[in-house]
Amino acid sequence: MTMNQMITLVAFDLGNVLCDVDEETASKQLSKLCDKRWEDVHEIVFGQDEKQKFERATGAFDEHAVRAIAALGIDMPLDEFTQIYDSVLIPSESMFPLVARIAENHRIALVSNTSEPHWKSAERFLPFSSDLDPVVVSYDVRSMKPEPAFYDSLLTKSNVPREEILFIDDLAVNIQAAQDSGMIGHQFTSQVTLEKALAELGVI
Repeated sequence: MTMNQMITLVAFDLGNVLCDVDEETASKQLSKLCDKRWEDVHEIVFGQDEKQKFERATGAFDEHAVRAIAALGIDMPLDEFTQIYDSVLIPSESMFPLVARIAENHRIALVSNTSEPHWKSAERFLPFSSDLDPVVVSYDVRSMKPEPAFYDSLLTKSNVPREEILFIDDLAVNIQAAQDSGMIGHQFTSQVTLEKALAELGVI
């Protein structure tokens, strides 16, 4: 078996792989509309405890948005708040041709701890979104990386042997969990190092 045949599915994380994440700019934008420091706004809008509720689907994003708008003391329609919330995702367009190249001979998947509005936003700007098979997002599978259940969801949805999956993520803890589950892992630090790894594996 050649190295090329060993990889059937290449699974990409969303944030800091297929797009950059800039929560500071959105927080500063909202800060201008209220009497709070942007750091305090960030905690209200993007704080991990709140964010995990709707990234796990234990709470609804709209409920979070209503609470956040009230906590900020601003008068803003829900759709406008959501638009600002989604603006934190900045497409890494230089990655798109590489993903399209991989998709010519391999299945590609999305594996992300994310919320429904963020995925719906990304789905519109990722040119290959219709080719992602499967899409494994935390709010849908109700589990988050690095929990084993998240990786089990990828195995179930893809029906691909674990040793034939290349899992790409920016966080070492998520890559370790992928490797512990029997997948091949690559910690994303730059497109250059990713392309080198893909070439070594025979994917490109």
